[in-house]
Amino acid sequence: MRINVFIPHRWNYNDYEEISALLDRTKYNVRDYSVPSTSPFDSIDSRYNVDPQIKRQIRYASVIVCSNRPANSNGMSIEEIKFAIEIGKPVVAVKITNSTASDLISLNVPVISNRKDSLENWISQNV
Repeated sequence: MRINVFIPHRWNYNDYEEISALLDRTKYNVRDYSVPSTSPFDSIDSRYNVDPQIKRQIRYASVIVCSNRPANSNGMSIEEIKFAIEIGKPVVAVKITNSTASDLISLNVPVISNRKDSLENWISQNV
C-alpha cells in the first residue's frame, strides 16, 4: 500500500532522519512530501503561519508523522501540525525523546513508540 507522508521538522535535530528511516522499515510504500534539505523552498513567506508551499505539501499527505520533541512547540513545526489537524489529516508523534511537547499533548496528538510495528498499526488504523 502506498501512503503519502509529511514530516514536520527542524533541521537542527535528526528527527527527520529517524522518522524517515522508521517509515522505510514499514511495509508501506512511502512517498515523502516533506521539505528535504537538498531542495528547500527558495523562500518562505513569513506573512503566513504556514507558508502556502508547505500547506500544499501537507494537503498531499495521507498522514503527518512528527517527533514528540518539545522543540516542536517552537516555530513552524507546531504550526504545520495545527494546520494538518485543521484540515483533517491524521497526525501521530513518534517518541524520539523522553519528554513530549506540551502543544502536542494539548492537541491530543497520540504518541507512539519508536518501533516499526507501532507505526504500522497506527497507519493501518488511520488511513
